[in-house]
Amino acid sequence: MEYQALYRKYRPTKFSDVVDQDSILKILTNSIKEGKISHAYLFSGPRGTGKTTIAKLVAKTINCLNIQEDTSICGECENCLDILNNSPDIIEIDAASNNGVDEIRELKSKINLVPSKLKYKVYIIDEVHMLSISAFNALLKTLEEPPSHVVFILATTEFYKVPTTIVSRCQCLNFTRIKTTSIEARLKQIAELEQINIEDEAIHEIAVYSEGGMRDALGMLDKLASYSLEKITLKDFLNINGLISKSDMDLFIEQILKNNNEEVINTLNKFDELGYDFSKLLEKLMQESRDLMVDFYTSNDKVNYNPKDLYNLIMCFNETYNLLKEAANRRIIVEVKLLSFMNKEITSDNQQNLNLINSQKNNAKQENFVDKNISQEIPKVSKSEKTAQKIVGNEFKNTETTEKKYMINKKMKQQRINNTFALASKLLKNMALDKWKNLTDYLVDAEYSEVAGLLKDCNLGVVSNTNIILTSKYESIIDCIYDQFELASNLINKIIENNYVFVLLSESEFKNEVNNYKQHMNDKDYYIFKEETEPFIIYQNIKVENNDNLCYGSLVQKAIDVFGNEYVEIE
Repeated sequence: MEYQALYRKYRPTKFSDVVDQDSILKILTNSIKEGKISHAYLFSGPRGTGKTTIAKLVAKTINCLNIQEDTSICGECENCLDILNNSPDIIEIDAASNNGVDEIRELKSKINLVPSKLKYKVYIIDEVHMLSISAFNALLKTLEEPPSHVVFILATTEFYKVPTTIVSRCQCLNFTRIKTTSIEARLKQIAELEQINIEDEAIHEIAVYSEGGMRDALGMLDKLASYSLEKITLKDFLNINGLISKSDMDLFIEQILKNNNEEVINTLNKFDELGYDFSKLLEKLMQESRDLMVDFYTSNDKVNYNPKDLYNLIMCFNETYNLLKEAANRRIIVEVKLLSFMNKEITSDNQQNLNLINSQKNNAKQENFVDKNISQEIPKVSKSEKTAQKIVGNEFKNTETTEKKYMINKKMKQQRINNTFALASKLLKNMALDKWKNLTDYLVDAEYSEVAGLLKDCNLGVVSNTNIILTSKYESIIDCIYDQFELASNLINKIIENNYVFVLLSESEFKNEVNNYKQHMNDKDYYIFKEETEPFIIYQNIKVENNDNLCYGSLVQKAIDVFGNEYVEIE
């Protein structure tokens, strides 16, 4: 007999076999018992949580001629046998590859035909969010009032991409991630049935690694069973996934926090020789550092780590992880970031000098953005007050400085968002995306390299002929780009070769705006382009006290040694 993957072989054949979706099963089984079957369901949730499996079980159950008291199918009636032999009345459609309007029109042309044998004709549309807008529109009327013999079951992993017009016509059921303990229990059961010898530690790590997806967990067990024909150990799991053990992670973290440069480099060499994936490695190190930090605050037995150091290390791991996306040599990036972290005392003086020398230049650039309407409220600060620096004898005393902090004009921010949606075009976005690839050319540009690196971590959300909405996962990146707003604007217009204004949104903000657009897309008076009448970015002077006494002569000499005479100005 042909070999079947474990996730297919052990797919649940009745509702009671499904794990950790109790509320959904209760809704479905009660509606089947009461004969209150909805004409359309929308199943949403993470991958591998049972959406397609339950859709097939619903199709079998509502067509079974002898349903058991617990809503299990009999498996022996004419309809059950027909479904077992791939009945033409159960139609499965993969929207990822059949997402055009022509496929939906073909579906509509056949939907009025009565089932060949079964009571209900069931359409299961997987990854429904992949359908095009025109395909969704073609499906709308049919989905709202299908023939009495038709049931639609839509499944998606990205619920927010499904138009609200479709959502409102379906009974929506949200699937949750499967608990780690439930996955462990299922893996042990299947391992016993398949006579797979595996350690409990390995089963636990598989369950954690699968992140709540049963299919991923069974796929990993299948792979490990082929990798080790005797006993599957934790080491086997770690090897095939490029991961390291908890004890090795703790040792590596300890080496970093103790600033043991040589040991850290040697350990990284070992990881590289073993072929470990540095991205996965950093993910696990972040998780382990987080666990150590939580243990410090929650456990009675205090770990031998400073929580502040652990926090800084987690931030370092996260920053390094983001840099790996564009790194030509991942190992080098990890090495230099960790070396910089361990030797931060050496570089802190240089950074302080750089900040001091460039502070006035940055202030001068940012003054151009001060809002005229609030200029009377914020008193002007003279040059002497800005620096507030006194030279006494051979000492340099920095008693007070000013920093420029940006503030978003919320009214203009929303107006800029609305203006973008008002004139948005998919064609304009595609044209912009094609030019956006040129951003990499500026990563080595002396003027734009820093802001180009920040924009590299952003995505084009919506594009009109005058406006762009950019999105980013990280608030820190949004802050940094707004801090260099003028430079970022110039670079965007250089790349796309047009005079655009942009607004940056977090992913959650963008999701909310898209949902809002879907709700009002047919309201012609909702999104109207209006000229911006006030500044978008407002800069304010913030006074900063600084009581450090520094030696003027040594400070200037250090700056010259680090940056050279041509970059140092003394005022």
